[in-house]
Amino acid sequence: MRSLSLLLLGSAALLAVDPTSGKKLVFSDDFTTDKIDDTKWNLSGKPEAFSIVKGGKEKDGKVLRITLIQGADMLQYNGINTRGKFEQMYGYFEASIRMPAYKGHTAYFKAGAIDEKLSPMTYLSFEGLGADTIMPWAKVVNDAGTHDYRPEGKMTQFLKPTEATKKFNTYGVLWTEKSYVWFINGKQVHKLDRAEFKKPMMISVYHRVAEFERPSLNLKQLPDDVDIAWVKAWK
Repeated sequence: MRSLSLLLLGSAALLAVDPTSGKKLVFSDDFTTDKIDDTKWNLSGKPEAFSIVKGGKEKDGKVLRITLIQGADMLQYNGINTRGKFEQMYGYFEASIRMPAYKGHTAYFKAGAIDEKLSPMTYLSFEGLGADTIMPWAKVVNDAGTHDYRPEGKMTQFLKPTEATKKFNTYGVLWTEKSYVWFINGKQVHKLDRAEFKKPMMISVYHRVAEFERPSLNLKQLPDDVDIAWVKAWK
C-alpha cells in the first residue's frame, strides 16, 4: 500500500474554506495583454498553439487559449511555466481554467519541482482528463522510489456534468510544512499529510497528447481547447 492511509478524501472533507486567508498575493497574471508576458512565463511546445482571445467571465475578458495543432503526429506538450521567473516554497497556487470536454488529451495545472529529473522531487497537479473527470494528485520521488498519491475510489467527478468544460472553475493547491491540500472552487477535494519536499516550486499549465492518450484522441472532436482566465499565487 502506498501510504493510502495518509490520504483523506470524502464528503466530510469537501469543506468550503479560504486557502488565501492570511496570505499575500505574490504572483498574478490575468492575460489581459495581446501576448504572453515573457517576464512571467516560459513557452514550451508549438508556438502556434497559444493565443490570447476574448472568452473570460467579463464581456471583454481575455483568456489564454492552448489548442492542439493537428498533424501527422499528434503527440505534443504545449504549455507555460514560471521556471526561473517565479518560484516559491510553501503557499497557495491557483488557476481559473476551462477544461477540455473529450478524452484523448489532457489539461494540467501544477506546482512542482524546478527539475523533475532530480530526487527528491514532488509535484502537485490537477488534470482535466475529459468526460467530466478531474484528477487531483501528487507525484513524489525519493529514496524509497516513485509514488503517486491519488484520491481513493472513484471520487474524480467533483463537478456537475459539463461544468468543467462549460465554465471556468478554480483549481488550487495549498502547500504547508505538514501537508498538501487540493481545492476546487474553494472546496477541499484531496489531502496528503506529508510535505517533506523543501525546495521552491514553479507553476505550469499544459495541454498535452501523450503516447498512451493518442489512441483515444478523436480529431473530429477538435478544437477542444484549454482556456486559462488567470493564474495566481499567495505566500
